[in-house]
Amino acid sequence: MTLKHRPSYLVGDGVWTDGAVLTNPTDGTVLADTGQLESGIYLVAAVGAGSVAWVYDLQRRDAANATTLNSQRRRPAAGNEDFLLANKITLASNERIRCVLSGAVTGEVEMSIFTLDVP
Repeated sequence: MTLKHRPSYLVGDGVWTDGAVLTNPTDGTVLADTGQLESGIYLVAAVGAGSVAWVYDLQRRDAANATTLNSQRRRPAAGNEDFLLANKITLASNERIRCVLSGAVTGEVEMSIFTLDVP
């Protein structure tokens, strides 16, 4: 059996959008927001931690930041949270990715979003 080498290459630099450590945030608090992104295909990861169990949504938002186009809910236990999207996503011009807290938390939470444009 012959293994074929698949080239690995980078189209752009990855971007780290960090969020602050928040104490006792309320429902709907935006934990991290990439801001408007250029149109393209992206790999996305959300990384953070909480001192308690909590719930957040990783959202793809439209260019006006008025509508959630796609959302994935996560329910991490206390401790570190690492969520890697399993596939590339295509964003139109000025769309964004953000993490939003669902429900109030008595404790600390923090999230960051990593984006990388790929072919």
